[in-house]
Amino acid sequence: MDKKFFGQKIKNLRKLHNYTQEKMSELIDIDVRQVARIEAGESLPSVETLLKMAKVLAVTPNDLIYFDKCENNAKNHLKSDINDILSLAKEEQLILIKKLILAIL
Repeated sequence: MDKKFFGQKIKNLRKLHNYTQEKMSELIDIDVRQVARIEAGESLPSVETLLKMAKVLAVTPNDLIYFDKCENNAKNHLKSDINDILSLAKEEQLILIKKLILAIL
């Protein structure tokens, strides 16, 4: 697993939920320095922490750890980030986003 990509994914999701690293650390019951290390790609969480992260970030554990075969491909990173953002949108927002995308393409 690419620790840097995993860490960036956690950071992006945390920010989408408007959590600080301190709030995230409280919610998943780990030290704030460990959250920073995970987001920096310096370490990976335990299975227990991964499950807590998924719950707090409203995703499945698989969403956090699954990377396709081209995980270093910038296009795939962008798609993953966009999917993370879209997962938080309401239905009426998704309809508007779809219209905007179709207008751009």
